[in-house]
Amino acid sequence: MKNFDKDFIQYSDKKVKEETKNLALYLTLHISLYIVLIFFVIFFAWYTYFTTTHSFYEVKGASMKNTLNQNVSDTDGNAAYDAVYVNTTDKGNVFDIVVIKKPTDAEAIIKRTMAVAGDFITIAKDKSGFYRFYRIEKNEMSVQENKLVSSKTDEQAKLEENGTNGYEIRGYEDWTANRDSQFTFLNSKERHYEEDFYVKFLQPFFDNPESEDLKYNYFVSDDELVYVQVPEDYFFYMGDNRGHSDDSRLKGFCPVEYIVGKADLVVYDYNFGNRLWEVIKFYFNQVDKFFAR
Repeated sequence: MKNFDKDFIQYSDKKVKEETKNLALYLTLHISLYIVLIFFVIFFAWYTYFTTTHSFYEVKGASMKNTLNQNVSDTDGNAAYDAVYVNTTDKGNVFDIVVIKKPTDAEAIIKRTMAVAGDFITIAKDKSGFYRFYRIEKNEMSVQENKLVSSKTDEQAKLEENGTNGYEIRGYEDWTANRDSQFTFLNSKERHYEEDFYVKFLQPFFDNPESEDLKYNYFVSDDELVYVQVPEDYFFYMGDNRGHSDDSRLKGFCPVEYIVGKADLVVYDYNFGNRLWEVIKFYFNQVDKFFAR
């Protein structure tokens, strides 16, 4: 017995509890550290993936006010107030905000996709005096007796841009200001159309509707509104601030290949700290959506 320590032989219950407490604290601390370490490894692995699939763009100008750049004036086209992270693996869909970069342009632009290939679209002034965007999806069209027929009326095709579609344009008054033009339609009916859109898309159909050189497929509704079809591999875009946006109404359909990607994340202050915080919030939101399924 003389070879054994006295304290070992006379190990008290108090000392056993103390050692057990220390061991539990040790294990708790280490497990917590490992959990934190694993979390940060997962987060930074995801952040690395995020930065390889997303590009950062400063948002300039007033064409998307008030969705973006709420504090910019309509005349201050060069100020950058907001920024977006763009998912370069996603071209987006109807009503998504996308960044567009044409090879001939020095800078990218940010707009909203309003129609995709196969959709039939037009812009007309409704009874209340506001210009409205009309859209009929390809799958809502059929051919009967060699004639295109829509399952939607013009009233049903009229896009009420009041937030029900995920966004709200800035004031119809801004869109209609100084842009009234009258054009003679089929059967001498008169409608009000935006001048740029009319000249770019509709005028050829009224100048010579029987011509084989008409650039786009089209459909004439019962109310004699002319819808043009978005060609394959193209899309139609507009800014939410209709009165201050150079978009497809003037520039025509845009090739899908010019889309950099869909704007997934808006950063209202684009210094690095706030950018990282927005990404963290975005990450937790994605995790929350995943576990909510």
